[in-house]
Formats: sequence, C-alpha cells, structure tokens
Amino acid sequence: MSISNFDEHMNSLSTSDLFDAFGAIVQPMASRSLLCVAEAELISLFEQRGVLLFRGFDLDPIKLKALTDRYTESYSGDAYRREHRFDSKVIRDVDVGSQAVLLHSEASFTPAWPEVIWFYCVKPPQKAGATILCDGIEVFQALSQRAKNFFLINPIRYDLDIPTGRSLPGKGEQPWMFQVPGAGDAVVQWDTGRVRLTQVRSALTEGRVAGTLCFANHLIVEMDSEPQLKRRSLIDGTELPPEIRDEIKQVSDAKTREVAWQAGDLLMIDNKRAMHGRRAYPPGDARDIVIVQSNRASFAYGATTRHSFEKVKTLGRKGENYGNQQQAKV
Repeated sequence: MSISNFDEHMNSLSTSDLFDAFGAIVQPMASRSLLCVAEAELISLFEQRGVLLFRGFDLDPIKLKALTDRYTESYSGDAYRREHRFDSKVIRDVDVGSQAVLLHSEASFTPAWPEVIWFYCVKPPQKAGATILCDGIEVFQALSQRAKNFFLINPIRYDLDIPTGRSLPGKGEQPWMFQVPGAGDAVVQWDTGRVRLTQVRSALTEGRVAGTLCFANHLIVEMDSEPQLKRRSLIDGTELPPEIRDEIKQVSDAKTREVAWQAGDLLMIDNKRAMHGRRAYPPGDARDIVIVQSNRASFAYGATTRHSFEKVKTLGRKGENYGNQQQAKV
C-alpha cells in the first residue's frame, strides 16, 4: 500500500507500509543515493511511522556514516563488548552469538539512551535470524487499564556496573555525576575501570505524535543479555508483579513483527517508541548486521508532528512562489 501523504513531496522515492500504520518501506524511484533525499520529508515520515526500512539504495559503510551524520547531533558510546567495524568509531557489531534476543529499547536502562538507532545489513542470514520489531504505542494501547495505571505511577530502577574502557590503578574511587534525570549514586572505580550507578526511568515515554505514550524499556529482555545490568526492580526495590510481567509479555508478543533482511537494507528506528530483538539462527550462519546509535538526533523530538511544522512548510512554499514571481518580473 502506498503512503500517499508523502508521495507529493518525495517524488524520487517509493513509500509503502512496513506493518500497517507502524513503519514504512522506502525505496528509490530515480537516484539510489539517500544523501539526495529531502531531509524534512524523510524526518516527517520517520516521526509518524517510527521505523523506516530503506531498501534498494546505494549504501556501503562509508555512505552509511555520511548518512547517519546528517541526522545525528551526537553519537552514543556503545558497549565495549561490541567490536568496531569498517574503521569507524560509531559503526559496531551487534551482540555476538546466534541465540534469540527478546524485545528491548536499546540502552534504555542507561544514562546514554539513544533517540535513534540504525541497523545495516552487510550480509543477510541464510535461514531464520530475522530482526523483530514492536511498536510501543500499540503495546501501551493494548494493555489493561490496571497495567497502564501501574506503569504511569511506578518508575523502574536499574542498577548498573559499566566498564569505562580504561583503568587507573592506585587512584581509588570517586563520586561521579551524570547530568541525566534519574541517574544517580554514581561512583567511578578507577582501579578497575568501572562505574556503578542507579538509573531510574519510566517504562513509558511520550511519543513524537501528540497524545501518544510508548511502552519502550528494558523489562522484557533477559537479564543475562546485558552484563552491565545487575538488577532491575521497582523504585522501592521490589520486583515487577508477576501478573503485570505476564501481561506485557503476552501483549508484546502479539504485537511483534519480523523484518527479513536483504543485503544493503538499512533500518532507522525510533528507539524511544519501538523495541527490537532478533530470532535465533543456526550457529555458523554468516549473518552480518552492524549498528549505529544516535544519542541525540539532529532534529528535535516531535519536530515535524506539530501543527507549526505544516505552517512553516506552507509559508516556505509561499515564499518560494513569491521569489519565483519576482524573478519572472526581472
């Protein structure tokens, strides 16, 4: 199904539904360069749909970095367990192994929670190994009134022990501060090169589209998938009630979709709306996916979903028309 709202302004692209109202597939009609696409229109589509799958474009690791630079103000420091790729500081491997990874919002338990994440397919799996996606807006809407109320008033506590990448033996430890709401009690242990801290954060975020709430967090994925995460609980230290845990697992499973990779595919994901994971695949499969994390996007949160954006676009078109008229007079 074509997304007609955007066809008028994205004439060089073909846009269609990825999963009904969640996600969009973007393919070239003329130029295969994503660097030639109008940024404002692409951002608008992304903010409304939450996930964009770019397919059929001329992309390689160098062009990937040039593209993500265009939509990124600052990058996140990824986990040290993930290897750098293609001589880039921001392109890394996904987690090693062929085991399944349950749904989660990338690094949502840390102070450095990326706004946007990108997955690029170097080589698709031969069998299985699909990336799974789940719309946090749909999950929240499908929860019972009891579960919605529970998460509205109960923030989640994550206790962390994170490697810093370097140690300074003999320096001891030092209190530290992350200027991020909910991050506190941080102590850097210089001797071992680690920092311990607590991150308190709601399981819900306000969506880019007004009036929406997103269930996007680290409550579903197994604890052993994140060595940095030592404990997760409610803010008072108690565990999530079993009936609430069962409900979010059931609802999220029902809302989970799969992306079957093709070589050169690129996923752009709103990490504060959508959760992702992967299906297991046979050991030894050459599946090769890399990740880029945009901690802060170059565009404001909800920049194109507010009424003022349409006014600005209208004024811009009027200005262009006026300019063309003046040139014609000259």
